[in-house]
Amino acid sequence: MPLTVTICGGGNGAHCSAGYIASKGHKVNVLTRSPEKWSDTIKVTTATSSWADKGNFVGKLARVSSHPADVIWESDVILIAAPAHVHGSILRRCKDYLKEGVLIGTIFAQGGFDWIAREALTAEGMSKVKALFGLQNIPWICKVTEYGKEARILGPKNRLMVVSHPVDVVNEMTDLVTDLYDIPCGTLPNFLSVTLTPSNQIIHPARYYSIFRDAEERQEKDGDDWGYSAEELAAAKSMELYEDFDPLSAEILASLDNELQTIKLALNLHFPQLDLSAVPPIAERICKVYGDDVTDQSSLLQVMRTNKGYVGCGTPMSKTKSGKLRPNVGCRLFWEDVPFGLCILKGLAEMLDNIPTPSINKMIWWHQKFMGKVYLKEDGNLNPLLIMETGAPARYGLHSLEEIVRTSVPTALMGWQGVGATGRGIKSKI
Repeated sequence: MPLTVTICGGGNGAHCSAGYIASKGHKVNVLTRSPEKWSDTIKVTTATSSWADKGNFVGKLARVSSHPADVIWESDVILIAAPAHVHGSILRRCKDYLKEGVLIGTIFAQGGFDWIAREALTAEGMSKVKALFGLQNIPWICKVTEYGKEARILGPKNRLMVVSHPVDVVNEMTDLVTDLYDIPCGTLPNFLSVTLTPSNQIIHPARYYSIFRDAEERQEKDGDDWGYSAEELAAAKSMELYEDFDPLSAEILASLDNELQTIKLALNLHFPQLDLSAVPPIAERICKVYGDDVTDQSSLLQVMRTNKGYVGCGTPMSKTKSGKLRPNVGCRLFWEDVPFGLCILKGLAEMLDNIPTPSINKMIWWHQKFMGKVYLKEDGNLNPLLIMETGAPARYGLHSLEEIVRTSVPTALMGWQGVGATGRGIKSKI
């Protein structure tokens, strides 16, 4: 039965999701800041991707608006296709117009989507929500080719992993996502598995640091006109984010992944009933998601370099008046992956008896200088004055491991483990 689906966002994933889902016969609305730039049809092309034999898709949109009142009220499904750091603001705008029994999800649930949603919607809004759901990874690597009109699928996933809250309805949400995207889906045991996923939150900081690691020296030397020439970056093979992945990027990425895996293992030590089996080492995860598109799986470096799904993803940069290139401080690689990626990992590490995280610390320190923020203090602890600008658990009033784990275990298992009379959470092993 056709659904009314509202896509929230205006980026690559929003374009492809809107066009593809509408092409299947669902009624699709788009909530975006720039509705005047959108056509009433979206074309999605597939040339050179592993979906090329499927041809192109064209979807007709029902309504495009910047006002939630125009589109949210009738939505069976609200699907957020935007960076994690704006999920809360989108949901707060939608809260007063929710339909009873609505399903709210995101195509990329990094950043504690379930925590964000419960805070933004409040108890009043959540009372109308049948379920929250999210994807561990976006359905495709994709790119807008003509804003508001056309987008291109570059690297489709061969399998999507779906999570829900409450966790008991995950099979229903998996059926929904399979219907919307026509990609086989599996289930994830909890949102914490997605929050811990070794993905953008460690890939992007590692790569960006490797490319621009001498940026501070250049600033001191060249002043306001600092930057890199296109020729210099091309010679250093830094123009492509993934295809030009270098040994230093892979080394840093491996260190970040090791620290993430240590956090996962420590959580399991405290809570053996917490299923985090869906958080494998990063190379294993990429090979599982992209399958044969990864042509050389011999090392992490080669996995990053030879993944066909990563082809065509340029390194985000900004250009100075003199034509020099710099890190694009306004892009999601900073504002999503640091406060709603690395800072979450750091927050969990602090709650786990301050597990050492030297690589995570280094990446936060380096990136935050460009952002004009101090998320992480010089002593290696998160800055309590900026916690509310991050996705760290404390921002949502989650001050104990028990409170975090309580939302990540099925109801039946919670009863078996024994929740205290106060309902504060599951008792840990130690």
